[in-house]
Amino acid sequence: MGTTEKVSAAELAGLPLFEGLDPSDLEGLAEGANRQSLADGETLVDAGAPISEVHWLEKGQLGLRTRHEHRWVLVSTLHAGDLLGWSALREDPTALSTARAIGPATLVSMPAEGLLALLAGGSPNSQLLLKRLFGIATHHLDESRAQLLQLGREGVISAG
Repeated sequence: MGTTEKVSAAELAGLPLFEGLDPSDLEGLAEGANRQSLADGETLVDAGAPISEVHWLEKGQLGLRTRHEHRWVLVSTLHAGDLLGWSALREDPTALSTARAIGPATLVSMPAEGLLALLAGGSPNSQLLLKRLFGIATHHLDESRAQLLQLGREGVISAG
């Protein structure tokens, strides 16, 4: 994996999920958060591998792929501003797809346990974060649906 560096609570407060929160509310989450860089083609996580982090894609693109009938299928293409690693927030946290950089990419990674603790806090901020998180999830599902509907509609490919 490329370079990693610590991320402050103030930097986390700049992410859309945490917009408007006081950085002091994010101190615990920031303790385990870091920024990492991936080179073109580098894999962040392999399908089926145990995972413990949620990632915010700051720059670049990631392709999410899965194997189906002995071939790779592109599930989604993520862009700057997208959140990934949802599976780390569930029981039996294993990756459902392989995430690979399409060109250089930079991500902010945070421990899923820290995010879950923040979400379970029971404060008005917890409720706001849950609503934002479900909004992001809904948006991702809609984009994946749209991408899957494009399969087979690429048009005629011809030489020249």
